[in-house]
Amino acid sequence: MTWRHGLAALLLLASCGSRPAPEALQDSALAQAADSGRQSLEYSRLKQAATQYQQAYTLALARNDVQAVGDSGYNLAVVQLADDDATAAVRTAVRTRAALLARGTPSFAELDLVQSAALHRLGRDAEADTLAARAQSTASSPVTRARASYMRGLVADARNDAAGIIAALTEFGQPKPVPPDWEADHAELTARLELLRGQYRQAAVQAQRAADIHRAQLDYRAMAVSVALAALAMQRAGSPQEAANLYLQAGQSAAARDDTASAMRWLKLALRPGADAGTRRTAQDALDALRKAPSR
Repeated sequence: MTWRHGLAALLLLASCGSRPAPEALQDSALAQAADSGRQSLEYSRLKQAATQYQQAYTLALARNDVQAVGDSGYNLAVVQLADDDATAAVRTAVRTRAALLARGTPSFAELDLVQSAALHRLGRDAEADTLAARAQSTASSPVTRARASYMRGLVADARNDAAGIIAALTEFGQPKPVPPDWEADHAELTARLELLRGQYRQAAVQAQRAADIHRAQLDYRAMAVSVALAALAMQRAGSPQEAANLYLQAGQSAAARDDTASAMRWLKLALRPGADAGTRRTAQDALDALRKAPSR
């Protein structure tokens, strides 16, 4: 079974007697909810997309359509994770898997993978690694296998496990043609490995490469994470001004996307000793603006 975004569900009516079989009827409400969710996601309207995919999931249950249940549940979890609601993403993945199993259908690698990513953000790395390993072994898509290897590399990095990152990079594979996401993930893991090895400037180069690819793909959250990783590398390389500039860039990007927690963390790091007065003032002004902003 292939799981993809926004499948249109069809309801087949049995023919009666010698009458010609009626045309397949489309569940227009389900199809519209899925299509609207995809369009909202394309325009980064994440909360709106979550509402629409939740509607699609509910309609899929009403229809008792196992394919649509899997698709809409997976899409909803992806959107929730993109909106930095990892707890909701885990909850959605768990209930979607249960709904599939109740209909005699096993889970699928992409659902395991999005739950793994959400668990990693929550610091539940043992569970995250178990699900990523399962996705790695069951995925039919080389891109999904590579993404699962990336997740296992992130877990290894959180444990300061250089051997684990090397194993993840070894298992990464190389789908053809090579998608940009693959290149970005590979570059980020390489940067994290170089950091653990003490090769700080090489780490910064790889992190900046990952950031450039994420920017070109319009994935600004991942871009900011990679910029902050480059900042950490430059900080450890003994270049506090370069590190402060990069932390400021990451913080400003996060603030512009309403990722207040990340923005405040990175902007505070831009205030560390060694930054010039202009950088510190800019970072402090941005922090003050975030503190004064009404909570969302």
